Amino acid sequence: MKKHLLLLTWAATTLAQTPARPALTAAELKKNLAEVAASTEGESDAQTNLLDKTGRQLLAYLKTHEVSAAAAKNLGLGYLDSQDATRLKLFSYTYSSGGTRGTITSTVFQWKNPAGQLFAYAAHEEGDMGEVYKLPGSGRTQYLLLGNEQGSSICVRGIAWLVELKGNYLLLDKKAFDNKPVVDICNVEITYDARRQTLTVAGASDFGTPDVYAAHLGKPFRPFKLHFSQGRFVRKK
Repeated sequence: MKKHLLLLTWAATTLAQTPARPALTAAELKKNLAEVAASTEGESDAQTNLLDKTGRQLLAYLKTHEVSAAAAKNLGLGYLDSQDATRLKLFSYTYSSGGTRGTITSTVFQWKNPAGQLFAYAAHEEGDMGEVYKLPGSGRTQYLLLGNEQGSSICVRGIAWLVELKGNYLLLDKKAFDNKPVVDICNVEITYDARRQTLTVAGASDFGTPDVYAAHLGKPFRPFKLHFSQGRFVRKK
């Protein structure tokens, strides 16, 4: 019994003597983001560690700091704001792939729950999102995100995500687009008509052959439209 008490006393004393890690400052985050921006993916283990560490730091920082567009620019971050009452924000940072993928973009979402608490979530999907639309529907807070990102020397990806805010959580619907989690197709133009609530995926891109990899397999791209209905985008019947 005495041995257990001694161990507990030692553990408590050790924890009490361990200094708290100082909070990450904006200057430190800015420095690390600048290093990432100058980096090349897969260059070394140290480089991979830098990307992982900076991603975690940004996520932790956005959970405790409300960052404005001006502050994001000062940090070296891209910024996109939904401009509605909920104010979903997207912060992005970039680095070079070192190859035909060109620039890679990583995104972290930030929002507040109804109680005013800050939350942040790092997107697993990569892509430079340039448009955000608040989607209609009572009782749900959903957003359509559209963007582009180079995928290779012959592919510029057209991307669409659908995300939903639900209090403390950000949800990604696995069946958001005609039973698929995302739209991610090479060399297409993706547009959204908010009045008609229609997403159009057309082969009108200047980048090259639409859906080039499928086309090489004898499956030519065919334009299509998806209509927003009951919280998802579905093919018109």
